Amino acid sequence: MDAALKTGVIINILDFGHPHVQSLRSERLWGFPDDKHGINRRRWSALQAGMPVLFYGDFGGTKGIFLRASLERKVESSAPVRYWVRNPTGYPLHIFVRIESEKDLSKVQPVRKEELAMSFSVPIFRQKADRWSLVVFGGKGPGVTYPIGKFLAVLSEFDVRNRLVVVERPDHEGLKDILYQMGVIQRRVSEKEVKVNGYRIDVGWRKIPRGDPYIAFEVQLSGNLEEALTKLKHAYDTWNAKPVLVTTEKQIDEATRIIEGSFHEIRDTIRVIDWREIKQAYEVKSKYKQLEAKLGIF
Repeated sequence: MDAALKTGVIINILDFGHPHVQSLRSERLWGFPDDKHGINRRRWSALQAGMPVLFYGDFGGTKGIFLRASLERKVESSAPVRYWVRNPTGYPLHIFVRIESEKDLSKVQPVRKEELAMSFSVPIFRQKADRWSLVVFGGKGPGVTYPIGKFLAVLSEFDVRNRLVVVERPDHEGLKDILYQMGVIQRRVSEKEVKVNGYRIDVGWRKIPRGDPYIAFEVQLSGNLEEALTKLKHAYDTWNAKPVLVTTEKQIDEATRIIEGSFHEIRDTIRVIDWREIKQAYEVKSKYKQLEAKLGIF
């Protein structure tokens, strides 16, 4: 989970076959009506550049989230948009986005409507009839409908289903991504850069959002093993979290020697894992996750 993320948005466009969607494909543009109650304006005003955007709609008879994007900018405009054939000037609250996921929707594993309603507890998707809408997730404030935690869970699930992390050689950031995604696959609250006593642990898994991490991962592929082990010991002392060091085959013996000496307090608890084992486990779990999505057994 990206602890720094404060807001996110789900946009219901009803049907990806609707003619208005061409503005999204061709110009990365979408718009909202300025309704008489001011609901859309309040929500639109809460949008911030850089925030993640998920697009929901019907594609091939399946309703769900099929696209991920990020918000580039927003602008109010009464100029007609030629793609909006039913009402070219009827949606003056414009947003421009950058599409960040697969554009061929036939290749996408969506987060389906029934999952959004039941597994992720987003009430708006429990309604039988969908409607064009803009739903903002964040903290308390004008325009915000639901807490950011719900959005983060949906976003992580979409990414796990549709973004396979490829690591062919030892890579610190790539392995952090893998460990993060594995946590999501395990139905855990997964978070990068977890703070503990002035240090930052690469990845932590929690069982509940407000709980302490019960597993702490540190990726150390070269350099100072003692620094990585110090972080893990702090995680163990502070949270009683199982410490896991991910390293290379060459460094396993050295790490074991250091643990037996300076870090003997955690020698019976810590696990030292070759990065290739993490890679293999992730690939297996990802394939099963994709199968789950196809079978609808989330």
